[in-house]
Amino acid sequence: LSQHILQHATNEFEVGVHKLNWRLLVFSFFVSHTEIRSPVERSLTTMSSTNNTPAPVAPVVELKSASALRNLNSNEPDPELKFREYFKTYRVKQSVNPIPYDASLPQTPNNITPLGGFTTKKVSIVGCGQVGLAIAFSILNQDLCGTLALVDIDKKKLEGEAKDFLQGSAFHQRITIEASDDYTVSQQSHLVIITAGVAQRPGESRLGLVTRNAKIMGMVMPQVLKHSPDAAICIFSNPVDVMTAVAAKIAGPSVPVGRIFGSGTCLDSSRLRNLIAKSMDLDPKSIHGYVIGEHGDSSIAVWSSVRVGGLPLLSKDQEPDDTIKSLHQEVVDSAGDVINLKGYTNWAIGLTGAHIARAVLNDTRSIFPVSTCVRGFYGIQED
Repeated sequence: LSQHILQHATNEFEVGVHKLNWRLLVFSFFVSHTEIRSPVERSLTTMSSTNNTPAPVAPVVELKSASALRNLNSNEPDPELKFREYFKTYRVKQSVNPIPYDASLPQTPNNITPLGGFTTKKVSIVGCGQVGLAIAFSILNQDLCGTLALVDIDKKKLEGEAKDFLQGSAFHQRITIEASDDYTVSQQSHLVIITAGVAQRPGESRLGLVTRNAKIMGMVMPQVLKHSPDAAICIFSNPVDVMTAVAAKIAGPSVPVGRIFGSGTCLDSSRLRNLIAKSMDLDPKSIHGYVIGEHGDSSIAVWSSVRVGGLPLLSKDQEPDDTIKSLHQEVVDSAGDVINLKGYTNWAIGLTGAHIARAVLNDTRSIFPVSTCVRGFYGIQED
C-alpha cells in the first residue's frame, strides 16, 4: 500500500512538473549507514528485501565548502576579500569616530579593548529598582555573563532580591550573583549598567527628572570609575540622553569617548517594530526600522528606514499619512500608558538592557540607536 501511494504521488508530481515545465535542482548530501529514515522509506526497504531485490542505497557524494572549491583554482580571487575591500570604503564613509561630550576635553585614543580575551564576563547593575531588577532578570535568563553584581543604597531590600535570584539558580546557567551597597562588589566589571535615579511619576515628563537624577549621577560615576576603570558604561537613568551627557562629562578625558553611552531609542524602535508587526500579524524580528533623536516625547520615527521583510513600508517619496504618523504617537505614549496602568515600566526596558549587554559583551558589531554626542554631525557645533 505504501509503495502504491508513493508511486501515485510520484506520478502526480511528474505530471505537474511536465505541465508547468519546472526545472529541478537536485542536491546531494552525505548519507551514513546509520541514517534516519521515515516509516514509508523503511516500509519500502522491507518490501524490496522481501522481493529479493536490492534495497535502495542513497548515493554518497562528498560536499566541498566554497573556500575549498576556490582553492582548487589558486588563480581565482577570494570574493569575500573583494567584498570586504569594497564595503570598507562604504563603512569608513558612513562612520564617524566617537565625539567627547565636552569640546574642551582632549580626546584619549581608544586603543583599550577591555572585552577581549575573557572567557567569563562580569556585569554590574547600579540601581536595583524595577528597571535594574528587570535587566538583571533578563540577563540571568539569557546566560550573558559569569558574574552579576548588584549595587543599591537599600541594603536590606537588595539582600532579599539577591537571595530570591539565587534560590532559582538551578534553572539557569551557573552564574555568581553578588549584591551590596558597597561599590567594591562591582570591581573589574566588563560592563556597568546604571539605572540609579528617581522614577518617573504618572503625568511627569522624563525631562522633569533632570535635576534630581543629575545629582545622583554625580555620586554614582566616581565610584563606578574607581572600581571598574576599563568598563563599558551604559546609562538607563532618565532622561537618558541628558544623563549620558552628564556621566560623560563627569568622567572627563580619562575615559575614551564612546565608552559611556545611553540606551537611547532602542526601546522606542522596538515599540515601533512591535506595533507594525502586530498590525500585520508578523514576527517583530521581521520588521526593521529606527526611531532616533531623544528618547521619549521628542523622538523621530525614520519612516524611510522601515522595512517589512525586505520591502519598504513607504514607497519612494511617499509621505506618511495620518495612520502611519499615529503609530509613532502610540510609541511616544507607550510609557505613559504603562505607568498609568501599573505605576512603572520595567520588562520592556529590561529586555532592552539584556539586548545591549549581549552586543557589548560579545562584540557582535550590531547597530543600535543609542545616546551619544552628535556634535560634528550635520553642522551641529554645540555639545
